[in-house]
Amino acid sequence: MNLDEYKGALDRMVPAPGLKNRIRDTLDAPAPIVRPRRRAGRAVLAAAAAVACTVLVAMAASPELRTAVLTFLRLEEAEQVPVPTGGRETPELTQSTIDQQVEAQYISLPSGFGWSYGDGVLYQAEQADDGSILAFHYWTIGADGLIPLETRATAFSTLWDGVTYTDTVYWCEYQGEVSCYNNGTAGMALDYDCTVSTLEGRTDVVLLTLSQGSQINYREYPVLLDLTTGEVTGLLEGTGWETAAPLTEVQWADDLSAAILSSDRTGWYYCDRAAGTTVSLNQLTGLEVFSAYFAHGGTLILLTRSGPDGDCYDIWTWQPDSGTLTQTFSQLPIYHRREARPWGFQFFFGGGRGIYVAEDGALSVLDLRTGGTTAVEGFSLAQWSAPTFLANCTGSRVLFANYDGQAEGLGVSNLGVMDLEAGTFTLLDRDSSADLYEASLGWFDENRVAIWGHASEDFTQACLYLYRF
Repeated sequence: MNLDEYKGALDRMVPAPGLKNRIRDTLDAPAPIVRPRRRAGRAVLAAAAAVACTVLVAMAASPELRTAVLTFLRLEEAEQVPVPTGGRETPELTQSTIDQQVEAQYISLPSGFGWSYGDGVLYQAEQADDGSILAFHYWTIGADGLIPLETRATAFSTLWDGVTYTDTVYWCEYQGEVSCYNNGTAGMALDYDCTVSTLEGRTDVVLLTLSQGSQINYREYPVLLDLTTGEVTGLLEGTGWETAAPLTEVQWADDLSAAILSSDRTGWYYCDRAAGTTVSLNQLTGLEVFSAYFAHGGTLILLTRSGPDGDCYDIWTWQPDSGTLTQTFSQLPIYHRREARPWGFQFFFGGGRGIYVAEDGALSVLDLRTGGTTAVEGFSLAQWSAPTFLANCTGSRVLFANYDGQAEGLGVSNLGVMDLEAGTFTLLDRDSSADLYEASLGWFDENRVAIWGHASEDFTQACLYLYRF
């Protein structure tokens, strides 16, 4: 995969969720310091290098659907990205305000530091030559530097499908949320692994995803880890989940009362833990479901193929409690940006919204639950060659990034945020230094965008640039 493909891979692909995760994990593997955070209670997927997976489709412009407007503002002052300095043994933080609008923090870090998508914290791993962890620390970012947080460790051992998983989860609690990290039971070397993710609103447990196999033989199973006792509890026992096996992706409702089970081989299923049932979504809805995701409140967003050649999508909402099925968009032609039609709709995870680009480049935000549309006033996407959109964890803000195409790393030349609550879209031009290798892009927390990179001449020197729009 070349760099251009690397930057845009998850904008263009429409794989099953399990395959998306495995592609993401493969991209993460060469740089394990930067690991994405996955909240199991939200359908938000992000990766360290390719931080969003999207489905692109298009629809005809519909003025009557434009129920709201986002005001576009392009800052007059460009950001002068500082040149990173190598060889630092301690963190160093400098601050700036760009055009009196965007607050920026530039942090130089020694080797061993990393960050996780959406956490709002940094971590520092001290590792032995064989990759095992000798010590682990969490930090938050203050106005003048890094502030240490209490770091805890929970060891566990559990058995699934004939394999014993033994590992340690390192975690901290900050502002009512848990951040967590594990080194992986086997990593890329063996045929099994274990990853950890947090659950929205829970500070007592985390989710472990036990997996085995790779590619078409991949399968996984979810369990809960009690952070105090180290006890591991299966989540799907007694639900008939075996009907959907082998599982390649499990998505959870916020309260863990239900799950969407998907398999590359058997399709999509709705698992009701309270009722102890697992039923095909095709059977429950009468549709031929292509993809399914949780929106807020337990509502499911369903995608089905349509059109004479199956080259369109219809979008539906389904209410599990009542069985109510509603179509919110129909006949949305599938668009791949590398083809001749540079317009379409980008579906991202976070609050059930998506981005729509009209044929003239006009940009709108679609509410997939209601069918409503919010137009971005005064902005055209026609001038941008390969932009990325990425929602924050709640879907209240959307990151926009464009790349200069000449840098060895990402080379983010334009960075902006659409604030869907404030009704604004602020765009910043960046004059980036060739001495910075930008490796990843994402949301540091709900309100701050992060660019992670390295000094080009010294890859032991890490740089974290934070932006609050």
